[in-house]
Amino acid sequence: MENQKNTPANKLSIWINYLQGQNFRKTIHIIFYLIIPLALLGSLIFIQNYRLNSQFGEWAWQVLLLVLFIKPIVKIIARKELMWLLTYRRELGILCFYLAFAHLSGSIFNLKIYELKNYLPPNNFLFTGALASLLLIILYLTSNNFSMRFLKKNWKRVQYLSYLVLPLISAHQILLQKEAEDTIGLIALNIAFIILKILEYKKITLKFKKYDQESQSS
Repeated sequence: MENQKNTPANKLSIWINYLQGQNFRKTIHIIFYLIIPLALLGSLIFIQNYRLNSQFGEWAWQVLLLVLFIKPIVKIIARKELMWLLTYRRELGILCFYLAFAHLSGSIFNLKIYELKNYLPPNNFLFTGALASLLLIILYLTSNNFSMRFLKKNWKRVQYLSYLVLPLISAHQILLQKEAEDTIGLIALNIAFIILKILEYKKITLKFKKYDQESQSS
């Protein structure tokens, strides 16, 4: 019996239960809803640095990719051991907004985003970044239980706006960097996301060989 309890499968199950538990979730909420916002606010007030501001944008982009790609990948892999990852997508989405907001706030004076003339013509990186920021604000304001109850079926439709943020931020980076390699990579990234969402919609999953737990523990 002790050998069975010490199998990798059982240990993994214990860890998954812990990560889904209320205590761990409370810790995550304190970090995401209190510590990180205060840290970002402090950095904006006391550390006005262009590089740090750019880094906020890069982190927001990375978290956005995690939020968008994690669901189709987990659904396609279809392993119950990974399903717990989906329960933290809201927190990651809010983290993405915080980082994007810090990036936006730091750009107010660096790039003079308060001047409307800087958004024209609309094929510049500020215009696409502003559109993406607007969508992120809408998503943030509706990422709560009250909005889910108030909007009902429309809540899901509002959340679909997150799919538009990916091409907008991609265009933002392409127009900002204007490098061929980055352009190809970002286009490929968007295509990969579309393919993954189609596979998820079609409920196509990977087939894994099932191993007998008893033979693993022996």
